[in-house]
Amino acid sequence: MNEVSTHLHEILKYLHRNAWTIVFVIFGGFFCWNNFILPYIEQYKARQSYKSATDPHRVAVLTPDMKRIRAEQQRIAHENALKAEEERKVKAKEEKERKRVKTPEEERWEKLRGPGNKLGDEASGAGGAKKTR
Repeated sequence: MNEVSTHLHEILKYLHRNAWTIVFVIFGGFFCWNNFILPYIEQYKARQSYKSATDPHRVAVLTPDMKRIRAEQQRIAHENALKAEEERKVKAKEEKERKRVKTPEEERWEKLRGPGNKLGDEASGAGGAKKTR
């Protein structure tokens, strides 16, 4: 136990003698790491990434896939544009119909709940005799 105590006492004496040196070395190392070493590592990684991304063999393999995917995206965008145009036309037609001034006859029929059933209309039930077997 005495030996451990002696070693601990020696370590504490060393730290007391060199405390400021240790603090400055740690601070200087941190400063150098953040301002010099880390940016250099990031630049190196970026250069390597660009080099691998522009590799002619890789580009030759990926270009046909990229063209196929872009063509598919263009087709989908075109379909969506056509659907949106149709919806816009339908909405414009409904809006135009809603804003249209109705004739007195149309207003009267709306008050009476629609134009009524025509003679011979199957849905009205008054269209004549039903065929039976």
